[in-house]
Amino acid sequence: MEALKYVKKEPYQLFIDGKYIPSENGSIVDVINPANNLPFAKAYRGTKADCEKAISAARKAFDEGPYRKMSAKDRSKLLLKAAQILERRAEEFAVIETLECGKNYSACRYWEVPMAIDSFEFFAGKARCLDGKVVPSEYGTLNYVTWNPCGVVGEILPWNGPFLMGCQKVNAILAAGNTVVIKPPSWGVLSMILMASVYEEAGFPSGVVNVVTGSGAEVGNCLVESELVDMVSMTGGVETGREIIAHSAKLVKDIALELGGKSPNIFFEDVDIEQAARFAVYGFTNHAGQICVSGTRILVQRRIYEPFIKAMVEAAVKLKPGDGFDPSANMNTLISRQHADTVWEYIEKGKKQNARLVLGGVPYSDPSLKKGNFIPPTIFADVTPEMDIFQNEIFGPVACVTPFDTEEDAVSLANATKYGLAGGVFTKDIKRAIRVADRINSGQIYINNYFSKGMIESPGTGWKESGIGIAGIHKYMISKTVFVETIDNVLPPI
Repeated sequence: MEALKYVKKEPYQLFIDGKYIPSENGSIVDVINPANNLPFAKAYRGTKADCEKAISAARKAFDEGPYRKMSAKDRSKLLLKAAQILERRAEEFAVIETLECGKNYSACRYWEVPMAIDSFEFFAGKARCLDGKVVPSEYGTLNYVTWNPCGVVGEILPWNGPFLMGCQKVNAILAAGNTVVIKPPSWGVLSMILMASVYEEAGFPSGVVNVVTGSGAEVGNCLVESELVDMVSMTGGVETGREIIAHSAKLVKDIALELGGKSPNIFFEDVDIEQAARFAVYGFTNHAGQICVSGTRILVQRRIYEPFIKAMVEAAVKLKPGDGFDPSANMNTLISRQHADTVWEYIEKGKKQNARLVLGGVPYSDPSLKKGNFIPPTIFADVTPEMDIFQNEIFGPVACVTPFDTEEDAVSLANATKYGLAGGVFTKDIKRAIRVADRINSGQIYINNYFSKGMIESPGTGWKESGIGIAGIHKYMISKTVFVETIDNVLPPI
C-alpha cells in the first residue's frame, strides 16, 4: 500500500526534553487501522515515570530556559516556521491521520491539514496581540492588567481529532508563552508524536514541547496530580472530566474541560425539506458521528415530520461506507471495535425503548466492512426525552428524531438534557432563528447550516455539563493586576 511509505518500521517513541526516546519500561503497543482492525505500526506506551520526566523537562524549560524570556515576536516567528514545515509534510500527516483514526483521506488532506496549518499562523498573530488594559483608579494611582502564561500546561487530547485539535490547542499554549506536556489519546497517538518533530525542526527550545503516550489513569492523572504542572486542559467525555475535577481538587489546580454534547438540530415547518434533510443527515454522520458538536437530536415541527424523515432516509442511503483512502467512500469507520460495541448497545436500547427504527440499526453484511468498525447511518423516530438515546451522547452515526408543535416546545426539548455544547436552527424566519438561538442553552449555535465556520477564530465554550473554562488562547493564560503609586508622599493612614 502506497500510504505505508509514511509509516516507520521501528516503534514510534516518546518526545521528552528535545529528544525521541523509548518509554522507561520498554512497553510497545500495536497501532491499529480501524478500517480493518489490523496493526500497521508500533508505538511505545508511556508510564507515570515517563510523564514525570516530561513534566520536569517542561518545568525547567519554563523556569530557566530561553522560551519564557523570548519576545512575542520571536515566539510568533517560531510558529510561522513550524507552519511552513507542516505544509511541506502535509501529505504525511493526512495519511497518518487517515490510517490511525479511520478518517476520510480527502477531508484530512484538503480540510484538516490546511486548518492545522492555519492554526499555526493564527496563533502566531495572536502571540503579538495579547493586549492588557489600564483601569482608572483613585488618587492618581496607575492600575494596569497584563495577561501572562500559566506556566507548565498538561494537554490531554481526544481520539476523534488528535491532529487538528492538537495543533489548535498546542499552538495556543505556545503562543501564550507556556511549555507543554501533551498526552495523545490511546486511540490516535501518532500525529502528535510526529508533530513534535515539526516543533523541533522549527527551533523550539528543548523541553518546551513534550509528548508522552499512555493511559489516562496513569499519564493523565500524573499531569493532574503533579505540583509541577500549573494547569491541565482536557477534551473528552463527561466521566473523564469528573475524574479530572476530583484529582485536581487536592492542589486546587487550574483546569479547562471541553466535554460531551447531545446537540439539538431544530427544523421549522418553513424549511426546504429536501435541502434541510441533507443538513440533518450531515450533522449526525460527519466523521461517523464522532464529533462532539454533532447534531444528533433532530427536532422537527410536526406538520413536516413524516416528509422530513422520509427525506432524511433518502439522503442517508446515498452515503457509501469504506476505507478512508477509497475516493468513492464518504462514510468512515468508527475509531475502534470497543467504541463500536458501545454504539451498538445504544442502538439496541433505542429498539427496546420503542423508538421507531426507520433506517439502519443492523450491521453491514459486506465482508470487507465487517473487518472494520463500520456502523450504518441509523435513524430513530418518535424519540422521547426519557429515552436513553435522547439523553446520552452516543458518538456514532445515530439520529434521534422528535416532533414538536410550537417554538416554545422546540426550545424546551432542545434544553432537555444535561449537555450544552452546540445546536442548530433551520428556518426562513430569521427573527425566529435568532430568538431560538438565544434561548438554546449551549455555547455554539448554527443557523441554517451546521458545524463551525470559524473553529480557530471563534471557538465555542461548553455550558452545563459540556465543559468548564473559556476557549481560545486565554484559556492558557492568567491575569495580573498591578497598582503603581504616581503621587509623592502619599502615606497610609495610621
